Amino acid sequence: MSCINEFLSSAQELGLSCSALDAESSRQFMAEVIGKFKPARMSGHLAIGHDSISIPLEPNEFTYSSHLDAAPVYVFFEQRAADKDRVLILHDGRSLAKVFENAFGMEYFASDEKQSYLLAVNWYVIEGAGECGAWIKRLAGSDPDHSARTSSVLDGHH
Repeated sequence: MSCINEFLSSAQELGLSCSALDAESSRQFMAEVIGKFKPARMSGHLAIGHDSISIPLEPNEFTYSSHLDAAPVYVFFEQRAADKDRVLILHDGRSLAKVFENAFGMEYFASDEKQSYLLAVNWYVIEGAGECGAWIKRLAGSDPDHSARTSSVLDGHH
């Protein structure tokens, strides 16, 4: 099963509202967010790298999205065959981690409609750039064994 089908199935099982952008709108959204944040890895272990802060996947994997707004979150995956050129929209971003908790493991990117932040979630870390920096820094601060990477972009100084 593709990541897209798994995500939609999981959201439906949980009774969460979600939809998908058409292929052209998806390509445009991804091009804009990728152009803005320039993630270092778009396949394999997805990563933003520069201008980001990271927190360990454990114990944050299924709780981090409670820090997102109740606004829609836009999700996309590696650009492989089945999942290429598609952006999914979960209409309440705070529920994002619940969808993935109910699904098989997968790596993904997430942003908002304004593209004010980008999250990259892989098997090891959750990385964030842009306007999500404040809450990621708080989560990183609650883990004394983890040294967070920060940059001026996270502080809103471009």
